Amino acid sequence: MSKKGNSFLNRGYEAALKYPLFDSILHRRSRRFGLGMELKDSSLEFKSSAPPIPLDEMEEALLVWAGTGLTGLCLADLPPETGIDLLCQWTGRTWPSACNNHGTELFFTNDKGLYFVNVKKMLPQKHEVDMFFKMSREEKMQRILELYRESLVKLEDGRAQLPDRMPGLFEFNQWNTNKPGTTVFIPVTDVTEEYINLLHLYCSHSYGFTIIDDLTGKPAGQDHWIKKGRIKENVRLSLFDLEVRILTGLNVEQAFICQNMSLALQALGLAGWTFSGFIPRFALGAAPELFRGLGFRFIQPKKGVIEPPQTIPVGRDGVMEGYCPPYYKDMSEAVDAFLEHKEEAWKPDKPFAYLEPDKHLMKAPRPTKTTTQIVKDVANYIYDTYGRFPAFIDPMFMRLVFQAQHIDLEFYDKYYPPGAYTDMHLNHFKLFHPDIEDPFAYKFEKKIRATRPKKQGKKVRA
Repeated sequence: MSKKGNSFLNRGYEAALKYPLFDSILHRRSRRFGLGMELKDSSLEFKSSAPPIPLDEMEEALLVWAGTGLTGLCLADLPPETGIDLLCQWTGRTWPSACNNHGTELFFTNDKGLYFVNVKKMLPQKHEVDMFFKMSREEKMQRILELYRESLVKLEDGRAQLPDRMPGLFEFNQWNTNKPGTTVFIPVTDVTEEYINLLHLYCSHSYGFTIIDDLTGKPAGQDHWIKKGRIKENVRLSLFDLEVRILTGLNVEQAFICQNMSLALQALGLAGWTFSGFIPRFALGAAPELFRGLGFRFIQPKKGVIEPPQTIPVGRDGVMEGYCPPYYKDMSEAVDAFLEHKEEAWKPDKPFAYLEPDKHLMKAPRPTKTTTQIVKDVANYIYDTYGRFPAFIDPMFMRLVFQAQHIDLEFYDKYYPPGAYTDMHLNHFKLFHPDIEDPFAYKFEKKIRATRPKKQGKKVRA
């Protein structure tokens, strides 16, 4: 980050923190052409005259923290008797999450390496509802940078080998994706945590759903409990429908993260866009002989809707591991591990937003041993039947990708009318990088001269 004098905050970041929210929303566009890029096309052909210039640490820190940063504690303003028992943790992030499990985490790559942003294990201080409460702008910037550095885990040196051709990347994204100077952000969602959490709801005494396997038409491991009357035979839920409900509730998290970063681009005067051009399995690493991708582990299910079934991603070892084999010997052990993880967040030494946590938490019902056993029976049925958990959707889910880069103004001047970019884009290097030569300084000076009043000539007496 460039500093001016003894101040942590230069003019650019001062302006970014003051940038109006509604201007960010109204100015949001996909701006795909960055410095150092070339587009070979019959009508939009262009080759950048400037070299690629990567984002600096502070730019990436602000994008990451806008996208998925820790902000304090969630308020958990739910009825303790019927709602808060589903919450998996108490931290607040910049985006909402079903049952506050925050199962989506961020990977990104730049010229220097591949990184994992490990925010999930971070905790605010006790009663720190808002971690940035009453901070000056400079204090906020410094705190964000500290938290960002604390969260960052470098996985590999050098730019990640993401797909750059088919079968991993569609042709229309190949010209500018993951190029030098760009930063590519990839949110990945762990479906297994929220799946096990919600099974405790669907299998609870209050609800008691009979979950029907669509491919067999029979209950998914619940026969014993149906006979005992603990599960309601006339209250039915399709296994496929259940998994679609869980997936649709989780995949929006990636959209929230990408939209937050997209809005931050406007305030920072950067270019970029959200897209889905990667074929997820190849970006995650299903075919390392072609593209290493994010280096996820894939397993081969024994049965699927399509035969033979495709391999599925279960996690990246030691970084982001699903609650399923091969990380656990069976689904019973995986369920126990999930409950242990959740119980840890509920311990009295953990931070809560409430002034009197015990008063509220003691009213929250905890899953009974019977409910947990039913959950294990369902989960084991799925894994024993299909050789995978979940049955029909991937345990690690990837769809949206976000890329950020410095904009090439000349491309937009050549092909678009005024309004294709903002003054923050025009003035970016002058404001944010005063120590770097601005490749478009002449445009700034030209605009200044155009706004100066013209000198009046000398008046001649009649």
